[in-house]
Amino acid sequence: MPIVETEAQNISAYIPTNLISITDGQIYLSPSRFELGVLPAVDVAKSVSRVGGKAQRATYRAVTGDLKLAYAQFEELESFSRFGARLDENTHKIIEHGKRIRACLKQAENRPVPVASQIFVLLALTEGLLDLVPMEKVKDAENALQEAAGDVAADLRARFETADTFSDEDRKALLDVIRKTLAPFQAKPKETE
Repeated sequence: MPIVETEAQNISAYIPTNLISITDGQIYLSPSRFELGVLPAVDVAKSVSRVGGKAQRATYRAVTGDLKLAYAQFEELESFSRFGARLDENTHKIIEHGKRIRACLKQAENRPVPVASQIFVLLALTEGLLDLVPMEKVKDAENALQEAAGDVAADLRARFETADTFSDEDRKALLDVIRKTLAPFQAKPKETE
């Protein structure tokens, strides 16, 4: 795998054409994400694949939905919000959702995450189910989801890796387990008087 170091994070600077032509895309590692503790420090806005989603398992494509777009919107709004701008409710929701995406995308060194666990967490993020969990409990909720993924029927876990499509029945079954798993972590709605 060719590795190119950019100067001052300028990826539009000169990169030899032959290097570009032999690769199927790029993974851009961001120093600012690294400083935030986001590991691996992949910048989803600058990382691209010429192969596209067709190289992914069908299950990943089905459960991630607009996660990349939601994360990119969050990063843009997060930097804007640092200037102390007043945020409307929708913008605040996007930022809170993005914080949870970032928290769940952090991965500990030398701790690979099994496919089933990834599917559970990604589906919970896509469906906004982790948005109901207070930030300080997100890591515990994520760990509970990963444990719950191990308890799913073996035939369903096998379909995560081999199926050409992700059926609505499988999605519904997973969402039921995810909702039950996350219930103890979710904030209780404030009582109205």
